[in-house]
Amino acid sequence: MCGRIGRPELSWAELYGVLRDFLDGMEIIRDPDAPDLRMSWNVKPTQQIDIAMLTDGGVTATTARWWFVPHWFRGDLKDWKQTTFNARIETAHEKPTFRTAWKTGRCIIPANGYFEWTGDKGAKQPWFLRPQSNDPCVFFAGLASRTGTGLQSCTILTRAALTQTAHIHSRSPVMLSRAEMRAWLTGEMGTKEAQDSLGTNWDNRMSFHKVRRFGRDDDDESLIEPLETLL
Repeated sequence: MCGRIGRPELSWAELYGVLRDFLDGMEIIRDPDAPDLRMSWNVKPTQQIDIAMLTDGGVTATTARWWFVPHWFRGDLKDWKQTTFNARIETAHEKPTFRTAWKTGRCIIPANGYFEWTGDKGAKQPWFLRPQSNDPCVFFAGLASRTGTGLQSCTILTRAALTQTAHIHSRSPVMLSRAEMRAWLTGEMGTKEAQDSLGTNWDNRMSFHKVRRFGRDDDDESLIEPLETLL
């Protein structure tokens, strides 16, 4: 699930402002080597996406390849065959692929929403989903890793579907509330119950609608327009 997301139209200055607001009191640092990414309504796995992660100096805003490769992998990138653009939050801490990143590579990933599909193969219906919020973006919980070659990559964590959207897909990305972001990054989640509830604050506060079928490389604002307005 969550194999397409939208990148919000945020400049570095605007993203900095959002992070500073959401992570009050934490120093925000920009990675000088990170590229400036353009807005996109159709971001795909293996593309670069924005992330922010805890570092020695504070919270560093940078970019990563959206398809996780663990730090210990030594082969060519094309030889990494596991499907790791998503990871289950229930089991990531114990999986060899993710368990180091669970301890030291937690990150947050800004998005303006995500897509899911329903229906039969060959005639699948896309939906666009996002929280009902006045904020310019939502932040997904993620894990990031850097290999010995310098490749930085990440995954978006998923959980059992929110009850409001379970009819669309059985899983939901872990969408963090403002109150959860600092605790996720630092690992100070407290009880297991607190971790299990991550992302549920948006239940009954989600917006979702059918959109037109689109191709792999389509990328314009019509991708998120409600289908009924386009007919």
